[in-house]
Amino acid sequence: MRRVVLLAAAAVLVAVGAYLARRGQDIPLWRLATRSVDELRDRAAALGVGTVVETLAVTGGGTLPGTEIPSVGVARDGDRRAGLRAVAVPVIARVVEDRTVLDLRTVEPDQDPLVAAAVGALTGGG
Repeated sequence: MRRVVLLAAAAVLVAVGAYLARRGQDIPLWRLATRSVDELRDRAAALGVGTVVETLAVTGGGTLPGTEIPSVGVARDGDRRAGLRAVAVPVIARVVEDRTVLDLRTVEPDQDPLVAAAVGALTGGG
């Protein structure tokens, strides 16, 4: 237990240091939240799976309730969440108007190949 507390304290110190030094790109929330819609659109197209769609990301967690950020993702027809959660590295998506939507605002660029493989492995639908 002590080790877990020490690791958590170290993570908090790193985050506080990044805030104080104004290094927002060192903080995952700010790095993801400040990506441009154009960058997200390019990444979605480069995945080559599903349809590129405009979406709105929400901050969640009670930090900024009701705040929406323009975003881009990929969509496939139907509810494909179970298939995406069943892969070796689970992919979390949401269903909007009977389409499974994966918002790239919540995905680091180095994870794009994992997302492409998971979405590409889904069979049927658009």
